[in-house]
Amino acid sequence: MSSGVRELRVWQESVSLAGDVIRGIRQNMRRETKSVSDAIMATAIAVGSHIADGYAGHTPPEQRDSYMAAKRALLRLETELAIARHADLIPAGSFTELSARANQVARLLGGYLVYLDREISEKAEKK
Repeated sequence: MSSGVRELRVWQESVSLAGDVIRGIRQNMRRETKSVSDAIMATAIAVGSHIADGYAGHTPPEQRDSYMAAKRALLRLETELAIARHADLIPAGSFTELSARANQVARLLGGYLVYLDREISEKAEKK
């Protein structure tokens, strides 16, 4: 793995995605939808936080658990963004862009999970 979490592309992309989600949601935030907006922003932040936790894990199973939590948060974010779009809380163009960015993070995250699954399997075979 890399020498620091800031060098992980998946972390960089998740932080960038969270920043874009927050900017997009804040631009269209209305007082009556504040709780929905706050939930979306918190979920966006959680993706990167779980990835950082995974990086800090001492064993591949610990790392995998955190990366799976990031994957769940990312799926939740995609769902929340779809609901916000359906409720006209974010414009179609923003939704399309954010969805594409979320898919990129999902692909990178999937790669890390495949790597960790291989590591876990190899360790189990050696025992």
